[in-house]
Amino acid sequence: MSKILFSTYNRINLYVQSVEYEQFPDLRGPIYLNNQGRIVLGNNIRINSGTTYNPIGGNTRCFWTTKPGGVIKIGENTGISNTVLYSFNRIEIGRDVLIGNGCKIYDSDFHPIGRSGEMVSRQITIGDGVFIGAHSIILKGVTIGNQAVVGAGSVVTRDIPAGEIWAGNPAKFIKKVE
Repeated sequence: MSKILFSTYNRINLYVQSVEYEQFPDLRGPIYLNNQGRIVLGNNIRINSGTTYNPIGGNTRCFWTTKPGGVIKIGENTGISNTVLYSFNRIEIGRDVLIGNGCKIYDSDFHPIGRSGEMVSRQITIGDGVFIGAHSIILKGVTIGNQAVVGAGSVVTRDIPAGEIWAGNPAKFIKKVE
């Protein structure tokens, strides 16, 4: 598809999916949305979706889903590449955040734990100035503090304090940001 077709598709898609924004985001490539809740975008957001705009992730694109009652809120000056955001509850991404190619951010396990259990969903909060390396996975209930760094390929299962670098599977403290 050409840039004109992507631009037209994205404008229609954001409108049909009731995405809230003041300034239309810088969307490069088609973003796939299923908004049954609420998606709110801050100003000056850049989104890459597809190999043409960020080839690191292979054949990935942005897929964002909110279920009824779910919220995705993204702060201003944030850049996101080929990332899956899936919210039953709430995913809140701060200002000046960079999210690398192929990341997955899920606020739920998508299924009950045990035979008679209920599905659990807990809010994810990503603070201001955070950097999340390519191919990382952020799981339900996690808070990542301001100016934190998540190394590429990490699986974040618990809170990361502000100003710290974490990496690995599961992600562990590496050192303070200097």
